[in-house]
Amino acid sequence: MQQATLIDLPDPEWMDVLRAEAEKPNTTKQAIADALGVSRTAISLLIAGKYTARTDKVTRKIADKVMELYAHRRWCPHLHRSITPTACAEHRSMPMPMSDPVALRHWVACKNCPQNPASKKDQTDAV
Repeated sequence: MQQATLIDLPDPEWMDVLRAEAEKPNTTKQAIADALGVSRTAISLLIAGKYTARTDKVTRKIADKVMELYAHRRWCPHLHRSITPTACAEHRSMPMPMSDPVALRHWVACKNCPQNPASKKDQTDAV
């Protein structure tokens, strides 16, 4: 039986969205790079599947921006998939779950999520 390698893993959803955006007529890689706050070279390498840096770092940096700008969704780092902005807001505003350990882990992740506006405010206040 053959073992899966990193090359065999499918690209994350945000990469598919990024590639679809780059294929649209009248859309340039430079415009995408400017919107995401990264270099045009990084966008070209990502789209070509030749980005050499660790993908977890680039995911943290631009996955949510890609999903928000081009798919009108949010990238949930806890779930490792996209969710609607409404679902994101519902998760982060729910009361602390007391009897479901899975829901509690998600609740804690939401409280510390860099995409949580309350988390950003807390970090700004602390500086």
